[in-house]
Order: sequence, then C-alpha cells, then structure tokens
Amino acid sequence: MSQIKIKQIEGLQDILDAIIVSITSGSVKSTFTQVAHGFSAGQIVAYDGGSWVIADASTEDTLGRIVIESIVDENNFVGVQLGKVTVSTWDLTPGAFYVVDDSGTGNPALFTTNDAYTYSNPVMQAIDNTTAQVLPWRPSVGSGSGLEQGVQVHERDLVPAPTSGNYSPTGILIQFTPFSDSAVDVLVNGLGLSEADGDRDAAPVYFSGDGGATARLIADIQAGDELYWNGAIAGFELTEDDLVDIIYEKAQAV
Repeated sequence: MSQIKIKQIEGLQDILDAIIVSITSGSVKSTFTQVAHGFSAGQIVAYDGGSWVIADASTEDTLGRIVIESIVDENNFVGVQLGKVTVSTWDLTPGAFYVVDDSGTGNPALFTTNDAYTYSNPVMQAIDNTTAQVLPWRPSVGSGSGLEQGVQVHERDLVPAPTSGNYSPTGILIQFTPFSDSAVDVLVNGLGLSEADGDRDAAPVYFSGDGGATARLIADIQAGDELYWNGAIAGFELTEDDLVDIIYEKAQAV
C-alpha cells in the first residue's frame, strides 16, 4: 500500500483545516488580520493602501472585494471571496442582487435599475433572508447606469515551479488583462490568499512585470504578468504538487 506524503511544515495543520472549512462550507474564505479593524459581520470591505477599509462605490480605490462573514476578535475577521455567506442580522430579498453603494457604510445595498453610482460594484445575490452567494463578478469603472460587466476567467489547476524563499517566480502568467482595473483572486489548493498591492513584501503573493523586482498594483495587473511567491511570508514553499487558481474578469470580446 502506498503512503500519502504531505509536506512537513510549520502550521500545516492550520492550513489543511482552513482548506477543509473552505471546501465544506461551499465558499472560498480566509481569516484576515488587521489590528483594531472595527468591522462587523455583513459588511463589504475593500483593500486600499495596504489596509482593509469599508467599501464605497464613489471611488475606484474603495470598491468591495470580500464580504465579512464573522468577527473572530478585534484584530481578526473571516471574509468570503466567492460562494455562500450567511449573516444572521441580514434581512435580504431572496433572488435580489446586492451592490456596494456610495454611502460609506459597507452594507450591501439592494440593486434596482434606477441605481447610478460612479462605479458599478455588484457583490452578491440573495438566496434567502440571511444567506447570499458572493459572485465572481468584480468592480467595473464608470457604469453610471447599470451593471456593466466583463467576462469571468477562472484559470484552474495551474502547476507552479518549485519556490524557495521570498520573491520566487512561479512560472505562472496571467492570461488576460483584468477588466477595468477589477480584482484578481489567487487560490492555492483552494485557499484564497491576500495579494500584495504595489508592495511585494506585504502579502504571500504578488504579480510583477519586471522579473519580480516590484509588485504591480492590483489595478495595474496586465496580461503576461508573472505570479511571485513569498515563502517566508506564507510560511511554506510551493512544489509541483500544489495547484494554483486565478479568478478575475476580462473585457468582453467586441
């Protein structure tokens, strides 16, 4: 009988537990750490200037990326990037779509055809009063009159080159330029990861167009940019046994 081999790394069990929770819950989610974050379950947050902030559709820098499912403590929260999310305090309309508005509250706003925010930022569709499906749609610029969308791209099961330490090339190139500066989600073995936004030392992964010397701003990622791995930050290295997914939107073909 062959043996199943797993990498013996510090924190492996925590990583495996997170993957299992993600798979069994029907969603891609992660625990995020930010000192004195001040968020509440059910809010939508953006990543701007190296910090998580309340999402707001009035500026392109504060468009929503994740929905907060629960608060662990004052410094940690669980955010859903894709899939099912349940928040007991919600009172949603089943079947309706919800967006980020320009109120600055971060609360999901019911979308109607009369809404005209500076930026289109659809986030989720309600399943019942307290449960919604976080959508793979991502923010788009200057809609003004509706839900302008790109086309979802899910680059699945990409095999990385083995990595060693920070700033390691993975050999994985993003295929298309993301639509209208929209978000790009990176998953390793099904677990969503935080991405560096212009600072290559800020997160486990980043995209670069200059051989890894600098990290692209997420809004500036271009087709052909390579994914780089920070092993010291992530706490483990990638091997050819790992699988990477990249989820984003590209522009619709004209």
